[in-house]
Amino acid sequence: MTQTDPYAVLGVPRTATRDEIARAYRRLAKEHHPDAGAAPSARMGRINEAWGILSNPSRRARWDRDHAVVAPAAWAPFSNAADAARRPASPKAPPSRWDSGWAVVGALLGAAVMIGGVMVVVLLVTAPPDERGTFDGPGVSFRYPAGWSVREGDGTDSPEHRVIAHIVSFTPAEEEWCTSFDEPCPLAGSAVPAGTASIVITAWEGGTPPEPEPVTRRPFGLDPDAIIGGAPAVFEQRLFADGPGIVAWWQLSPPGFPDRWIEVRADIAGFALQTTDLIDEINAMLSSLEFVD
Repeated sequence: MTQTDPYAVLGVPRTATRDEIARAYRRLAKEHHPDAGAAPSARMGRINEAWGILSNPSRRARWDRDHAVVAPAAWAPFSNAADAARRPASPKAPPSRWDSGWAVVGALLGAAVMIGGVMVVVLLVTAPPDERGTFDGPGVSFRYPAGWSVREGDGTDSPEHRVIAHIVSFTPAEEEWCTSFDEPCPLAGSAVPAGTASIVITAWEGGTPPEPEPVTRRPFGLDPDAIIGGAPAVFEQRLFADGPGIVAWWQLSPPGFPDRWIEVRADIAGFALQTTDLIDEINAMLSSLEFVD
């Protein structure tokens, strides 16, 4: 049985929920896991061991039972009943309106209302603004994460296949923008900086989408029936051939138009933890996508 307190290793209290424990584990794994670039150390082993205990309800209950915290005994000062009996009684103060329990309840309710009003005002004043950017281009609109860069297609492509937008999670050089379907995109595969993503959205018209029926290859927690942009999305993923990273591909069709669709290709460089976070950001962006006339 381990002598290391798993709660202390993950930095959570004993009352932490499983979601709080999972968030703490993911945060520490990003700092100490070799896949995230950290040097191998015993710290990651202790983190995994703590997660193995606290992520399993039966193992967690057994650890809590074997390491119960004993509460200190209640303490009270010594009282001599005989001395208390001989002590003269203090004169009683005249009754006041605060002797009534209803007056106390009313005061507490008034204070609660006042505090609630102040908190609402503070939240309205200090709530951070929505810093996501908005793209309104030909055929689609969507919202993208703050700090990402977007450029619309240059308009030189044919209607059959044209670039709608190029989105990157960093600021590329001018010659690296991919705004034309006929020009090869320089930000692909290992050319993408580690820990970043390059996403190209293209529109297609005429013909039949390569996979007109949505498939169910949906990693990262997506439900097979998930809707993106108002329609089911085809999704697939493959590893880089020349370095750590993945190519993710989505196909979306506007409802009622089986001969029109858009394709989203994302080249994401980095190890598993980095690519997972960026896939989550791209899915959130595509969830906001709307087809427009």
